[in-house]
Amino acid sequence: MIDLLMLILDSPFLQRALVGAFLIAIVASSSGTFLVFRGLSFMTSGAAHAALGGAALGFYLQATGIAPWFDPVIGALLFAVLVSVVTGYAGESGIAEKMEVAVGVSFAFSMSFAVFLMYYIPSQDVLRIWAYLVGDILLLTDFDIISLAATTVILVFIMILFGKEFIYVSVDMEGSIAHGMNARAYHYLMLIISALAIALATKAVGAILVYAIMVAPAAASNEVLRSVRSVILAVFCIALLSELAGISLSFIIRVSPSAVAGVIASLSYIAGLYVKRARQHVGLDELEKELEKHQPSLTPSMPPSNHHHSH
Repeated sequence: MIDLLMLILDSPFLQRALVGAFLIAIVASSSGTFLVFRGLSFMTSGAAHAALGGAALGFYLQATGIAPWFDPVIGALLFAVLVSVVTGYAGESGIAEKMEVAVGVSFAFSMSFAVFLMYYIPSQDVLRIWAYLVGDILLLTDFDIISLAATTVILVFIMILFGKEFIYVSVDMEGSIAHGMNARAYHYLMLIISALAIALATKAVGAILVYAIMVAPAAASNEVLRSVRSVILAVFCIALLSELAGISLSFIIRVSPSAVAGVIASLSYIAGLYVKRARQHVGLDELEKELEKHQPSLTPSMPPSNHHHSH
């Protein structure tokens, strides 16, 4: 234990990785939970890959000298917000299927745009673009941590302030509009702030891990738990434990911490489905026992039959 503490104190990259894991777990528990409630789990992947296209635009503008000041992070954020706005516009009626289609189209556009620009970007920058896809939590910079922390604070503040409204919009968009709530404004706010958090988390740990961490724990918790508060808490715990397990295993065996965290987070969903199925099975067994218990009283009593024995 003392050796572990000394290792953490002597390793700034490990300190940043642990802080990053904590922040991404908060983002997953707040943003990921509401996106799953809304039926928009695919938007996490869409926004994360849109960040890839935005980063490619940033590197292209820098390499060609058109806009040397344009940071790839700005491009990533802009493209992620663009995906959220297109998705929000498609889903104003409250139909989740239309939003999924909009996310798919935005996803395809962003990836195609990124691949197109890669032909005109220096090879070293191409590798940095692909880093948005894979990522490594052990390679976080101070800037990554500061930007992720700032976004997390804003995200949590907005989620606390408008959490109830976000739940109404996620569960019943049409009903919220009918009750006079400005549902469209909350709808867009939820999607945009989530997209910003996803884009910065993608810069930190890669699109693949962001999708696994933000969607799988939320989907698993939603299968097993009932209250919103318990789901949010469970998502935070699963996400954080997955990332810590990934970081720990990367020191024991040569493996990517992001890959391990993604696998563990994904397995949590399978575990959630198993627990739900087991509960349903137990519930059915109990129902059958109750029916069997009341079976004699439910069947009408038959009059006793008179048997005449012939001698």
